Amino acid sequence: MSDPDLDIRPATEADLDALFDLWSDFSREMAEMDPYNEVADGDLRAVQDDYRREALADDDQRIFLAVAADGDGGPVPVGYVTAERKGSPPVFARGDRVNVGELYVRERYRGEGLADRLLDRALAWGRDQGCERISLSVNVDNERARAFYERRGFEPRRLKLDRPLE
Repeated sequence: MSDPDLDIRPATEADLDALFDLWSDFSREMAEMDPYNEVADGDLRAVQDDYRREALADDDQRIFLAVAADGDGGPVPVGYVTAERKGSPPVFARGDRVNVGELYVRERYRGEGLADRLLDRALAWGRDQGCERISLSVNVDNERARAFYERRGFEPRRLKLDRPLE
């Protein structure tokens, strides 16, 4: 997708409404895929805004927002990616990595290369931060996302397991 009417830029506090709307759609899709991802009750907007403000103020984190022009030329948020630089414990002979926490594209914009562009932004930022690797987690049942990441060269390194405590 090389649409000149689409911009990917660092998010700011002015984007909190857009980020909340995108995250809400993302979290709903993830909860439909796996009840483990169901969000808590309560004032999620306030919690989400605080969480995003902390990320925006942290030099080791970035949120990149994809904005398209609507039919009237106005901005429409259509996707985002979060990235965080993670240091390597000193006992390992490896450098820092950038971790992608969330990558979401609105359904209407999927299949057009926007996820590639968002991931590329996170990769470029990680390289600029001196990171050697990129990592992420993906829901085991999210076949489309898994195929996307595998196509981009990601391979399983660890298998994360969990279960309820009884």
